Amino acid sequence: MGIRPTHLDSHQYRLYQNGKDLFDVLVRVAHEKKLPFFVVRDWFAEHPYLESGLGPGDIVIDHTVTMDPSVPPEKWAEFYGRAMKNLPPGVTEFVIHVAFADAEMTAATRERDTWGAAWRQRDFDFFTSAEFRQLLQQEKIQLVTWRELARAH
Repeated sequence: MGIRPTHLDSHQYRLYQNGKDLFDVLVRVAHEKKLPFFVVRDWFAEHPYLESGLGPGDIVIDHTVTMDPSVPPEKWAEFYGRAMKNLPPGVTEFVIHVAFADAEMTAATRERDTWGAAWRQRDFDFFTSAEFRQLLQQEKIQLVTWRELARAH
């Protein structure tokens, strides 16, 4: 269809956190398709099979940040801003869910409190805001894509 995926991922980390067998399938498919896959160094201590299942050519993200459902909507910018100001060295992926809170997304998500249309609109609003761009500049954060990571590896 002319679409080349940039990487493989696992919805809600299921293939990473539910045992070695599922993770091994993800790694095998990624290698067959010559695609990097989302795996985070911070997870190695809790799930040792992740590190042992990797090869020398696999890309490992250092850290990940995702919105905690306990953060009230009015505190989202503060949460993300604090995360950006306290990034440790390395590559960090912000796992975000961007969309418009329109009728289609509201119907698709059944407007749940977590990861529903309003949640996705808040992510969109923050990551397209002037505040976000200013934080990138102030904190000297460089955005990279999965294609860039794969080329650099």
